[in-house]
Amino acid sequence: MSSGVNMLCFTASFGVALALEFMGLWARPRWRRLAVVTAALAGLVAQTWYLANRASSSPWAPLSSQHDWYLAAAWGLAIVYLALVLYQPKASIGLFLLPVVLALIGAARFASTEPMAGAEMPRIWGILHGVFLMLGTIAVLLGFVAGLMYLVQSARLKNKAPLSERFRLPSLEWLERVNARSLIAATILVGLGFVTGVLMRLAMRDGSGLQWSDPVVISLSGMFSWLVAAEAFRLAYPAARRGRKVAYLTLAGFVFLVITLGTFMSSKSMHGRGGEAASPPRAAAIVPAAPPEDSP
Repeated sequence: MSSGVNMLCFTASFGVALALEFMGLWARPRWRRLAVVTAALAGLVAQTWYLANRASSSPWAPLSSQHDWYLAAAWGLAIVYLALVLYQPKASIGLFLLPVVLALIGAARFASTEPMAGAEMPRIWGILHGVFLMLGTIAVLLGFVAGLMYLVQSARLKNKAPLSERFRLPSLEWLERVNARSLIAATILVGLGFVTGVLMRLAMRDGSGLQWSDPVVISLSGMFSWLVAAEAFRLAYPAARRGRKVAYLTLAGFVFLVITLGTFMSSKSMHGRGGEAASPPRAAAIVPAAPPEDSP
């Protein structure tokens, strides 16, 4: 009951912040910005407390379960949102970023709280693997949001739509810069996550080694290959004409991320539920021999 109430606290706080962002499309009273910052900060504090509680009660924390991993990614993205609210106070960034935060929290609600398979993994490699992939996920999501805002803003300028004070987005130059940096960061972080995952599996004490047929390994390697190709395309394309192209590349990277997270939720993966994947095989039942019949 306690964990549910705590999750409800920060989910409601981010929901209030999103409602206030939508309110800004119709009215922008002076108190709205302070209310947005207060609601986002309250959600961030409650989520930090919840994750700290989880870490103190689990010997394998942090990022030891799917539930914790999703919440940690949402927590990192919420920090980015709060920083952007203070840096770009008049922009409607929350309309794009907060739904992603709430979606990650929703995924955590249905994800397993059991330690992931392979809890016997070397601790340092497990932590690095989880942290790099979490940060890479945040970078991909931030690039997706920046790319989406870039395409919306570009379409408004192309169609010469009247600019509204109630729905303002950052400049195309700023969005393109965030897009490019997010793509670079995602490529590096997902690559490091993939490499540490390989090293982690090779160092497993059970001698199982790396399972290349694992769904998460396949989807993660596909996403990493796409990010490398997208970054190479970005570097090769002329700077003056790469804005929309990079935006589309980051949107495609988001599709790969959704596929990877979908396989991550599967219990058939080595990243699945520890209770299912790590349980030892059942011993064969021993049937007692029938007593010998008395000889006539």
